[in-house]
Amino acid sequence: MIEVKNATLQYTTFKRSQGLKGVMHDFFKRSVIQVEALSDISLTINEGEMIGLIGRNGAGKTTLIKLLTGILPLRQGEIKIDQMLPYQREKVFLKNIGVLLGQRSQLIWDLPAIDTYDMLAAIYELPKQMYNARLTWLSEQLEVTELLYIPVRKLSLGQRVKCELIAALLHRPKYLFLDEPTLGLDFVTQKTIYKILRLENQYHKTTIITTSHYIKDIEQLADKVIILNKGKIIFNDKLEQLPKELTTEILFDIDFLNSKSVEKKLTCAPDKLNEILAKIPAERILRVSQRGMELEELILQFIKGDSI
Repeated sequence: MIEVKNATLQYTTFKRSQGLKGVMHDFFKRSVIQVEALSDISLTINEGEMIGLIGRNGAGKTTLIKLLTGILPLRQGEIKIDQMLPYQREKVFLKNIGVLLGQRSQLIWDLPAIDTYDMLAAIYELPKQMYNARLTWLSEQLEVTELLYIPVRKLSLGQRVKCELIAALLHRPKYLFLDEPTLGLDFVTQKTIYKILRLENQYHKTTIITTSHYIKDIEQLADKVIILNKGKIIFNDKLEQLPKELTTEILFDIDFLNSKSVEKKLTCAPDKLNEILAKIPAERILRVSQRGMELEELILQFIKGDSI
C-alpha cells in the first residue's frame, strides 16, 4: 500500500528579469523565489490498483513520481510504501519497484539489451531459471525476441521503449511507475504496451501508476484517476465520478450510406437530429449513437473550473 500524508515540496529557483537591462541586473544580482511543487497532498493507493496521474505541465506529476520512487527526498509530510520510506532506498524497497521514466534509460547505449538484462538479473538476485522464463515471456509478448542481441543505439524509438519496459518488469515488481510510457510511439506499439501492462496487473496484481499527457494512456491503463493542479490534488476517484455537470454536452453520430453506397458519418447536436434524419432515406441509415464529451475535454474543463 502507498500512503502519502500532507506531502509538501518546495524548491528554489531564480526569477528572470525582462529586457537587456534585466539581463545585466541578473548577471550581478539574481532574485531568488520559492516554488511549491506539491502542496499538502494526501492519498492512498491500494495494492493492485491502476492509477492515472494527470495534470498540466508543472502540476507536480513527475515530482510526485520522483518522491514515490525515492529519487527525491521528502522534507515535509510523509510517504510510505509498504511501511518503508522511499528516500531511504532500502534493498527490499528497490526490489519491489519498477520505473520507466521517459528521459532516463536503464539500457546501456552501445550494448545489446540482453547485457543490461543479465546485469539486472544479478542485481535483483533472480534465479537463473526464473530470469530466463521471465525474459522469454516478456520478449515474446512485446515481440522483441530478435532484437535483444542488437546494440540499443541501432533500435528504433518504439523498439527501445519495449526493451526499456522489459528492464522495468524483469524482476516482477510489486509497484510499477511509468512517466509518459507511450510518448512518440506508433499506434501498434501503444496497443502492445497496453496489453502487457494489463496482463501484469491481471496476473501479478501489480500496482501501476502512470503519468501521461496522452489521454489514451489513461483510458487504457487507469481504473482510477488523480488530477493534479498547481501542486494540489483536485480529483481522486474513478473516472465515472467526475462531476456530472461537466458531461452535459451531448452529441449524436449518424452513420449512413450516401447515394454511391459509401459509408459516411455526420455529427450533430440534439436539436438538429430530427432535421438531419428527415433528409436521409431511412433504408440508408446504418446507426445513430449518442455520446458525451471526450475524456480529454472533460478533464480540461475540470482543471479550468478548479483554476477559476
